Amino acid sequence: MLRAPLCAFKTLSLAQRRCTSGSVLQSSVLQSSVLQFTSYSTPNRTTDLRSVHSWQPTEISRVAEWGDLVVLRSTSNNVHWNLALEEWLSQNTVSTGRHILLLYVNTPSVVIGRMQNPWLESSLAYLRDNDITLARRHSGGGAVYHDRGNLNISFITPKSDYHRCSRLKWVTQCVHSAWPQIQLTVSDKGDMRLPNGDKVSGSAARLTQRGAYHHCTLLVQADSHSLFSSLEPTIQDSLTLSSSTASRRSAVSDLQSYAGDCTIERVCEELGERFVRDFNTTQDKTSSLLSISAPSHMEAAWQQVNKYYLDSTKWDWTYGRTPKFGIRHEKIIDGKSLFIDMQFDRCCTTQCTVTCSDPAVETHVHNQIKGMKLLESDWKNLIASAGAATFCGQVYQSIAALFWPEI
Repeated sequence: MLRAPLCAFKTLSLAQRRCTSGSVLQSSVLQSSVLQFTSYSTPNRTTDLRSVHSWQPTEISRVAEWGDLVVLRSTSNNVHWNLALEEWLSQNTVSTGRHILLLYVNTPSVVIGRMQNPWLESSLAYLRDNDITLARRHSGGGAVYHDRGNLNISFITPKSDYHRCSRLKWVTQCVHSAWPQIQLTVSDKGDMRLPNGDKVSGSAARLTQRGAYHHCTLLVQADSHSLFSSLEPTIQDSLTLSSSTASRRSAVSDLQSYAGDCTIERVCEELGERFVRDFNTTQDKTSSLLSISAPSHMEAAWQQVNKYYLDSTKWDWTYGRTPKFGIRHEKIIDGKSLFIDMQFDRCCTTQCTVTCSDPAVETHVHNQIKGMKLLESDWKNLIASAGAATFCGQVYQSIAALFWPEI
């Protein structure tokens, strides 16, 4: 199989899930006043991220005050912003030995790995129709569906302190401590799984000279329909070659299927409390539990984060970084058999072989297509300039429909 999400396929029915809220454990580490909270709603359910504990608001400009162990909770639900913040933190805040646990929740999104092909990992038509964002992250690994029932957990550390497996095991211990009925294990692929083998978390990592981060998803309350539909490939049967990383198919479930009082809020509290306790092994580290929001003004440090943000929203990053791949297309148009072999590198047509009964058409189509980028607007313009009803126009239309079925 060519693809599969980090957390994909087969969840229990949402109707089977209980949504009762449980009490939140008290901690002397966290302050008692509520300083900031975020609320959100998802289909058929509403969750309030108000906590009896406080997450002290902070700014990037105050990074020097953060302490050695930092639990940082983003109040933004923008996937591009949270990925940009994560990247900036790993490059600018851990050189002194600081360890950061970053927690965030995104609105519905499909996030593909650095070396993946968006057409093989997602249904672009479904994403567009349902206002689901497509993003490419800097780390490797497979594609994953995010929504507001999915907690993202990122360990940001100096490169020398990168310990992927032990951090994942720590998360499983935190969950089991709060909900003894949930027993998770870490697979050799870096997934967290239930005893029946269902996956509730997938992970990926990025290591640079300045720092490292290892992040994972945690399915607390999954929207199975959107998860399945979002991660269906746009092209597959036409594929002839691919240099991209293929996701692995896995059955998934979520934590609320096993513990109805397990919520995003409670998981955040458990992780925050235990992080500042368990990783302060020498008892001489300062710790902070902070919340951070997208700024209302762009100070110098935020401008650096904003650059990561803007870059992550560009076509050149989301699509233009796609590794080499090729397709073969066959179609009957006006009674004529058409065969097209195409290869792409960074979503630019590098090779194109056209075979039909008219050599002049073969040459014309070849010359028009070679060098074209997989930009929907460019293909629409090509179809319009050729005339949608003409033979060449229908050729371009049939190729474009492989990538944008609704074109």
